[in-house]
Amino acid sequence: MTGCTLVVGGRHKEKLSILERRGIETRLSSDITERVFDCVIDCTGSPSGVESAMKLVRPKGTIVLKTTVAKRDNIDMNVIVIDEITLVGSRCGPFEPAIHALMMKTVDVLPLISRTFPLSEGVEAFNFASGKGILKVLLKA
Repeated sequence: MTGCTLVVGGRHKEKLSILERRGIETRLSSDITERVFDCVIDCTGSPSGVESAMKLVRPKGTIVLKTTVAKRDNIDMNVIVIDEITLVGSRCGPFEPAIHALMMKTVDVLPLISRTFPLSEGVEAFNFASGKGILKVLLKA
């Protein structure tokens, strides 16, 4: 499916179970302690995400930042230099392969949708979206 050995770490078992059902190996972040990963992708939305990624990537590995947060903690840049880590920012990937995967139904996004609201209930939808454990909320015209 991905062409690589993929391990996804996270803090929420219920969210990880969505990936497990797709045959993707998951682990709780607290259980991942080895620095053996060639590439670590930070998509946490958390200021501590880069720091966590640096604890997981192997020397000469790559960290891809797929998240933006209002505040970043101080990062020890010495680790990046000493271990020759490549740091890559990636706001958006290529859309064409993603749209193709959606059209071919090779990616099942339905488990990611927590609830759909009519547009007339937009305020309620935003309130619902801010709840704990909610993934994606859709508004339908």
